[in-house]
Amino acid sequence: RPLLDARLGVLLLLFLLALGLAPLDLAMPTPMELLVTLALGVLLFLALLVLGRASRRARARRHERVCVFTFANHKGGVGKTTSALFVARRLAAEDPARKVLVIDCSIYGDLTRLLLGTASTFASNNDGAEGWLVAGGNTIEHYAAALLRTRSGPFAFLRHRAPDVRAHLYSLKDSQPSAPANLYLMSSCAQWSHRSNSRGASALPTLDGVDANAVAVVAQVLRASLASGEEDCSWIVLVDTDGGVLHELTKLALCVADSVIVPANADTADARRLHVMLRYMAELHAKGNSTGTIDLCFFTALKVKANEPTEKSEALGLGFAVLDDVWSEMGKLASQFDELRAEFPQLLARLEPVDAKRTKGRGHFFAGIRHGGVTLQRMKDRPYSTELSDAVRGDFDELCKRIDQLASAKELTY
Repeated sequence: RPLLDARLGVLLLLFLLALGLAPLDLAMPTPMELLVTLALGVLLFLALLVLGRASRRARARRHERVCVFTFANHKGGVGKTTSALFVARRLAAEDPARKVLVIDCSIYGDLTRLLLGTASTFASNNDGAEGWLVAGGNTIEHYAAALLRTRSGPFAFLRHRAPDVRAHLYSLKDSQPSAPANLYLMSSCAQWSHRSNSRGASALPTLDGVDANAVAVVAQVLRASLASGEEDCSWIVLVDTDGGVLHELTKLALCVADSVIVPANADTADARRLHVMLRYMAELHAKGNSTGTIDLCFFTALKVKANEPTEKSEALGLGFAVLDDVWSEMGKLASQFDELRAEFPQLLARLEPVDAKRTKGRGHFFAGIRHGGVTLQRMKDRPYSTELSDAVRGDFDELCKRIDQLASAKELTY
């Protein structure tokens, strides 16, 4: 719509210029006629520059048939990648009519290798299964490069529509016969660019050096492109990020998010990293570059005391009881979330008080995943043929239920 408005604006300016030239006697123009014509020409030139710059901006907005969940925590080792893998597989298998896209916004590409079943091997160059993604342009950097090319120059608004993001998606069914047919991957070139011995790495597209506004444009146009597809198709997008690094891929992941999901250890040190992330998200909101809010926090690798929940563990969304020292740390972190909510109310609006009872028709902010043990590691090696233990699968089912609730805007009844 902004692009259409820009083009109509140019037509109007051309019409005004024509009106200015209409009474002009080309054989013997008066000084006033020349001045008016010159003024209209300058106005038209300035308008073209302004509209060209405007066409390279995109204000964040939500789309009805696309919901993006970014797994983010500036602390590493909290289970972002592993959780994104299991949630993607579960949501894709649960509803074949819905499409699930995984975007790997990590410079390490761990989630890419997990989804391709190559996590147990290490390739020193871009040969093999992962090389197909680069050759096919199935990366976020390839899409960003194609998009930004259409938005460069003062006359960008006169060009045709942005490239279709679906041309840059890789169907995991193509290389993994056991993968759901509705599961797609968009990887990143960064994992190859950061390998000094990777052949052709210097020729790969990159987001390094791309300004923050352009990164936000890529994020918003990506969402709009998915939403512009088949009317009967809905998308759930899961984005993985790195811990401890705020590079361009992390910024894009936060710009593109509708909901930010925070995996966390039972460790109060996590709150310090979260504060850094919340400050950056607040900046994105202030600039209109993001609509994302933190809607869910789940604790990972919890040590179980009993399979039946206590009143305290239920207050933090757990279906089981944890060890006392673990509960103590969880309670402290939950209290620190309350302090963060006081500072960032817009970003943590869904957070309930720690001691609030779960009431009918209202979701809950916290959840938990118990330690997965051997089956968790086995599933990393064979992601589409190995099942988790019943208990851990139940925890992930509850997590997926919360995500499904957020995606469909339905209320859960407890």
